[in-house]
Amino acid sequence: MTGQSRPTTQHKLLGRISGMNGLMLRTSLLLLCLASSAAGQSSAAMPCHSIVLSAELSSGNRFEIAIGGSLVFHVDPERLGPKGELDGWRITLVPVREPDHDYIYPVNPPLRFNGLQTLGPSYGDDTKGSLGHPHEMRFLLYPTDYDRISPLMTNALWPYKAPDPDKAADEYFAVLKALTTGQLKVSVQAYDADPVTDSIRHIKFKAEFTTPENFAFDPMLKPERAGCPTLSE
Repeated sequence: MTGQSRPTTQHKLLGRISGMNGLMLRTSLLLLCLASSAAGQSSAAMPCHSIVLSAELSSGNRFEIAIGGSLVFHVDPERLGPKGELDGWRITLVPVREPDHDYIYPVNPPLRFNGLQTLGPSYGDDTKGSLGHPHEMRFLLYPTDYDRISPLMTNALWPYKAPDPDKAADEYFAVLKALTTGQLKVSVQAYDADPVTDSIRHIKFKAEFTTPENFAFDPMLKPERAGCPTLSE
């Protein structure tokens, strides 16, 4: 987290944007009710609730906010392109005390060459292709679920190191299907990119989170009841 301090109570409410030089700016949150979203396979039978956050970022700036459940949502600057010459961002959701545990990546196959968490040109997408559609992804809710799927994810990525290589993929997908997860939908509402290099100079985005109601969003974010359809496989 590049030496930044943990979110304060004020940051939890207002969010935090910072430049690479440590300059802090505040962004407002837009709190809305989501009409539809998806959690894990088993969450369709229980009610859900949701929050919506919005922010604007210039290249090199980052956004982070604690959403509840000891989880912090990050949109961090990332250098993209073959030589790292282009500006973009990476989306992660991490526990406060374990910032190296991303709760999005393990439950969003394919596990390789996947631009789902990238806002910007990557894996065959140019800037327009990446930012022109919502990035919808599942996310884990609890440390026990991360601990359950993380070793299976590792086995699926490197089956030759797994105890039973022939079953590594099947075991990963079996647990993935059984987990109850939340859904995050990140939509870029507007952006400005360099017309020559395609490097992104500014974005305005909205992040919509939906989870089962037993997940404790930060009450200051005023979660609202929402639909909870079954996530398609």
